[in-house]
Amino acid sequence: MKQPPHPLVTFIVVGWNNQDLLEGCFASIKAQSYSNFSLVYVDNGSTDNSVSYVRDSHPDIIVVDMGKNEGFAIGNNMGIAKALENKDCRYVALLNTDATIAEDWLRTLISFALSHPHSGSFQTPTYDYYDHGTLDSYGIVVDHCGRAMQLGYRSKDKPPDTRIVFGTNAAATLFSRDFLDAQPFKNEYFDADMWMYLEDVDMAARATIMGWNSWFVNKSAAYHMGSASSSKNPGFSVYYIYRNNLPMLYKNFPITILIRMVPGLVATDMRTILNLIKGRDRTALKALVRGRLNGIPLLLRMQKKRTILRKKRTVNTRELWQLMKT
Repeated sequence: MKQPPHPLVTFIVVGWNNQDLLEGCFASIKAQSYSNFSLVYVDNGSTDNSVSYVRDSHPDIIVVDMGKNEGFAIGNNMGIAKALENKDCRYVALLNTDATIAEDWLRTLISFALSHPHSGSFQTPTYDYYDHGTLDSYGIVVDHCGRAMQLGYRSKDKPPDTRIVFGTNAAATLFSRDFLDAQPFKNEYFDADMWMYLEDVDMAARATIMGWNSWFVNKSAAYHMGSASSSKNPGFSVYYIYRNNLPMLYKNFPITILIRMVPGLVATDMRTILNLIKGRDRTALKALVRGRLNGIPLLLRMQKKRTILRKKRTVNTRELWQLMKT
């Protein structure tokens, strides 16, 4: 299908008790120089009047009230499904409540996306919200040790030139409808079993093995605070990162790569555990161990998804290993 010159984009913002951040997030969206967009706010059972605030102060925003906290993955899935109900919607942009975007962010990405068909996702440089000289990410990757990493995280260096990356960071990213429609799990765009954390890495791995390009576009900018919701619960992010890591790897990667990852994965786990013991960070240590143990039952639930994805794989092992370089 030929793309219209100014395709409709729908922004999805998922919130949980972040009413204090919504005005800044929404304001940066509404200030976009590209005007053909709509905005869906998905609320994950907030108790801070976020829903009433959005309905009263922003009546133009579509509100999806989940009624309870279903997690970041399901919240975004509901928002994406709502966006794609409109057949004119050609792109879906995700933006965290603790993130803002430059006024040319959407125009920049749409202009690039229109000239790069068969691409799944796009992101600009994302900088630290409080220090615009520090990178938050220019993409995400699963490295040769099986670790999910934000490319350029906390770097003071300039981001690289525009390039294909392993995946894009869901804090501020743009997905094409063609890619979303091609997902093999119907409307489970992000893996619901993961609930929160690494769900965008899982999506990136899926895009990569299915042969969809993910692009870092070195123009414009987004700004991200980071962990505005999860930081309210010490150990929360550590638990879910380690809980979801092995299931994400098992679901997406061929057995030959999984075997090559094992030594590095074990070594990095041991180093992290030793550092936590030395630092006497018992909260993070317990969260890591619990996460690894509770991730084991998820491996069984990923078997069916792994089988489905294996049939969709178009990238060979050598190409995949090359994309995993950091």
